[in-house]
Amino acid sequence: MSGSELLWLMLGINIVAQLLAWMWQVKTRHADIADIVWSGMLAFNGIVFFILSDANAIHRYALLVIPVAWYLRLFFHLVSRYDLQHEDGRYQHLRSHWNENTQVKFLGFFIGQGLLISLFSIPAWALSYENAPFDTFDVIGIALVAISYLGVWLSDKQLAEFKKNKAESETVCRKGLWRYSRHPNYFFEWLHWFAYPLFALNSDWVWLLWIYPFLMLWFLIKLTGIPFNEQQNLRSKGEDYRQYQKETSMFFPMPVKNSDKE
Repeated sequence: MSGSELLWLMLGINIVAQLLAWMWQVKTRHADIADIVWSGMLAFNGIVFFILSDANAIHRYALLVIPVAWYLRLFFHLVSRYDLQHEDGRYQHLRSHWNENTQVKFLGFFIGQGLLISLFSIPAWALSYENAPFDTFDVIGIALVAISYLGVWLSDKQLAEFKKNKAESETVCRKGLWRYSRHPNYFFEWLHWFAYPLFALNSDWVWLLWIYPFLMLWFLIKLTGIPFNEQQNLRSKGEDYRQYQKETSMFFPMPVKNSDKE
């Protein structure tokens, strides 16, 4: 099977997976399954590319770190939070906003998620053909993935501990990394996309791989991630979140701005 045939095959599989997720959503009226399938299928795509890879050992096994281990961590994290009694606020808002032909619109959304799984699996596919010798840029890529993984894990851990132990007066997490960025988990998720071009500098596709960090940045800041999250936090946390917005960088970790609120 050629590389292009493999990509088309995986596109079909990814769309079918999200169609099944949509059918589950129709039954349960709970759309969080889209995120679970998103992360799980990114890991699955990586496993397929690893099995069929023609790359040398270092670049082939890099696929077990990104995307396989990376998105399996996210997959199990999302599964652990999955609660049929409480749909994520983003999807609750879409459900109320799409008050006509709701399921048709959700169908388009889920199919779009299948397309995006394939779009964001292309760097792993390109890496699966990389045969350049191990070099300094591979070391930098490994270090970048390690820092990114640690940052995402720590962000999630700090937020979970805050939710578990917060005082009644607390509504916004300002602990640890959350003091310097309102979305540190998204920041470190974005950071790891720079590892792909570093691992595949000799690939014919390296020009495309350099686009992905900026494409993901646009998705996170303007489209799928942060805008919905910010709107939901403003609805649920009100003035405290507005104050948090004044104090704390939206995305890139930065020193806290001067404020009369500690």
